[in-house]
Amino acid sequence: MPDRRHVLLAALGLALAGPARAQSREAPLVFAFQPQKDPAGIKAAADRMAAALARKLGRPVEVLIPLAYSATVQALVSRRADVAWVSSLPFLLAQRDGGAELLLAEVRTDPSGRRRTDYDSVFVVPADSPLRTMEDLKRNAKSLRMAFTSNTSTSGFVFPYARLVREGLLRKGQPPEEAFRSVAYAGGYTQALEQLLAGRADVAAVSDYTVEGPRRTAYLPEERQKQLRILARTPGVPTHVVAVRGGMDPRTRAAIRTALLELARSDPALLSDVYGASGLVVVNPRRHTAATVEAIALTGLPIRGLVGA
Repeated sequence: MPDRRHVLLAALGLALAGPARAQSREAPLVFAFQPQKDPAGIKAAADRMAAALARKLGRPVEVLIPLAYSATVQALVSRRADVAWVSSLPFLLAQRDGGAELLLAEVRTDPSGRRRTDYDSVFVVPADSPLRTMEDLKRNAKSLRMAFTSNTSTSGFVFPYARLVREGLLRKGQPPEEAFRSVAYAGGYTQALEQLLAGRADVAAVSDYTVEGPRRTAYLPEERQKQLRILARTPGVPTHVVAVRGGMDPRTRAAIRTALLELARSDPALLSDVYGASGLVVVNPRRHTAATVEAIALTGLPIRGLVGA
């Protein structure tokens, strides 16, 4: 006899997905999505992706959208999530602490039309800011309020931190709080940009595609985007990845990879609607995340304290 938990999960699966789930008796596959924008804003697109994946796999798929980047890592490490769409630092943390495996990497089409597996981290300021160059930022840092995306964001923290070390504003291992008037960790790209618009920050660190390109309005509407501008950019950030929890059986892992690649080819709008990606591709995990590993080493970030199992 199934226990009460399995009965409840099966009932929940039927309520969420209708007849398609009734054909499967397997436990739901839990797919976590990193909260890059307002978590509520991701849910509709994530639900569509999960429904399409469920049809491909012939089993129920549930969506999990944690409120913080670190919670996405914890979900993979604790095996509350089976699959997660995350940036490279959260993946590296989940790999270290829970044996997570990189399944696929995003392909992004930049404003010039080039398809890439890397993108730029950008410092953004209000359009009327007196700051015009990176030198201005460095010279005025003590009077500036900095908004990072999250302390586990690759483009919104690790790469800008590494840039500040290269520029000589910070020493390796020096907390950013010692260089700026104040430092905030907004929790997502949209939230970091909104700090600028609300006058609570002078500079924000985010991904380039949040403020330029065809999908930028997924993060802020166009009339608000016009109130911002890019101050400086740091290239070479590895695109986000789809990872699976440690210990997943090879057959399930392969089925998820195949299903996601098929969805990327047959319905690319599903990817674009979630985070703005234009495709998925198989990569060498070590090569793909190498730039993030290098940036972590350059900054001396104490990443052991960022996430616990």
